[in-house]
Amino acid sequence: MLASAPSIDSIFLPLKEMARSAAGNNPLRLPMRAFVAKVNALLASRKNLPEHAAMLRNEQFSLRLKAITWSIQERVDLNAKFKKLENAWQEKEAEHPALVANMRFALHAQVEVMQAIAGHKLDLSKLDVSALDQLAALQFTQFEAALLVGVPNQQAAQVLLAWLHASMDMEVALLMGDAALNHEVKVTPTRIAALSRFLVNASQTYAASARLLGMVSTTEAPASIAAEPLPASWVKGQKQLADQGLGDWLRL
Repeated sequence: MLASAPSIDSIFLPLKEMARSAAGNNPLRLPMRAFVAKVNALLASRKNLPEHAAMLRNEQFSLRLKAITWSIQERVDLNAKFKKLENAWQEKEAEHPALVANMRFALHAQVEVMQAIAGHKLDLSKLDVSALDQLAALQFTQFEAALLVGVPNQQAAQVLLAWLHASMDMEVALLMGDAALNHEVKVTPTRIAALSRFLVNASQTYAASARLLGMVSTTEAPASIAAEPLPASWVKGQKQLADQGLGDWLRL
């Protein structure tokens, strides 16, 4: 089961369910439905998932920040909703065992980072909503450009961007996985396999980047991205660590 801290990296998952059933008092109901429709259409197509998911990032970035703000203001219990989602996925594990395992791995990887950043009890009410509102007015491409200019060490900036990209890819892939499990989209075994690869690659990059940035502790000697180039052996080792950590994350 999921640990105590919710993952705001995949806030669209609970919001999707709320948008489906909520009345008109949820201002994100229609934008969320529109975004999910685009995600489902991509899943149903034969288009390259990583390439075309990246084209959704401007809309996704703004909607994600608005969703976090709305969840804070409405005091949404994200942890309870994530547990409910995970239970629903487990009930369908027999049909798509590999996909469900990969989805749970992705969520647990995100939870580990949230716990490491904010402790085991993530208090969303302490987040600065005004700062989120300002960011939501930006295109993600603008945010990327500002990050590259604002972070003096370009290698550190690139790793941070890789982490952000992976986070957004995981969010889209998890929405797709949820749609596949709930038969919202008719998908072939080949497309399910492509979705699993997309999700696993994003999850590994997310976990490895978090370790490189020092967000999550590791038993290996830390690499200093601010002082010297990242050794190729370190990057390879972190990806292997992400692979080997699958079982541990699933037991959280």
